[in-house]
Amino acid sequence: MSRVLVLVVVLVNVAGCDAGAKPTPPPPLHLAAVPLPAPVTVPPVPPPTTALPQHVLLASIDRGPCYGTCPVYKVTVYRDGKVEYVGTDYVKNKGKAAGTVTAEQLAALDKLFTDDHYLAYKDSYEHEDFTDASSAQTSYAPLGASTTKYVRHYYGDTHAPESLTKLEEDFDTIVNTDRWIGTRVVHDKLNGR
Repeated sequence: MSRVLVLVVVLVNVAGCDAGAKPTPPPPLHLAAVPLPAPVTVPPVPPPTTALPQHVLLASIDRGPCYGTCPVYKVTVYRDGKVEYVGTDYVKNKGKAAGTVTAEQLAALDKLFTDDHYLAYKDSYEHEDFTDASSAQTSYAPLGASTTKYVRHYYGDTHAPESLTKLEEDFDTIVNTDRWIGTRVVHDKLNGR
């Protein structure tokens, strides 16, 4: 009980002291010119890292001569989209040139070689059922593979699969090799037809 009385007495005394008294305002604040700290710069968060494609072989085609005016050239496509061209004979552009292909073209090349089961082809179709035909050597390196598959194709070999010839033609279409070798009209002009 004594504890309750003490509390009451303290409250009464505190209240009594303040009763009727006007509250004193707090003293005015004096703001001194204090230099602000230097702003903290937070470096921007880098975007998530996506590995850039490496400059490694995706696929190539090397077309050889024939007894006639067959275009002779080599085109090499790399996984970073770079393309190297070397034209030798019966082409619009002789010598070296470089270009690029889009990500869509790179995907189309990969699809072409995988859908056609390129890795299942024999390494060589070079039987001479007739002579004076042109040839093509293609190569393909699947993504992440440690080896490259090469197929040599002589067009005088009638036992070669037709799908291989179509793959070679589709390669040229996807990469747009006409930009260097020229179209059929250009070939006819180059050869006086």
